[in-house]
Amino acid sequence: MSVETDWNPRSKRLPILTAYLALLALALPVPLLHHYYIDGVIESMRPALKLADGHWSPLLMPVPILFLRWLGQLSWGLPCALLALFIASFRVESLGRWESVGQVAIVQCASTTFYACYATFLLGSQWLACIHRAP
Repeated sequence: MSVETDWNPRSKRLPILTAYLALLALALPVPLLHHYYIDGVIESMRPALKLADGHWSPLLMPVPILFLRWLGQLSWGLPCALLALFIASFRVESLGRWESVGQVAIVQCASTTFYACYATFLLGSQWLACIHRAP
């Protein structure tokens, strides 16, 4: 006498796949905001030198500002990696566990926090430089 159950191994993985998709949705705002808003602000911060003929010549960007631009470009790697992990979790058993989702979430949180702290540091240091600038 056998008892049939409705247990489906795919239904067990559904919450994990949903977690990967939620992490992907949470990873997209930083690169999108950086691309559409912050890149323009960074470009407007480029120092310029007024030449003798009245034209302006752009100078090189300061390294801290370039590092922020690089971090914004690097932030596109996180959604791409999450999408790759989501696809790979269908084949690789170890990626279909909650431990893997937790590790990915920690990396995502750390990278987003580092980007936010660095951007806040730059904003604060530029703000302080403007306040303490001699009139």
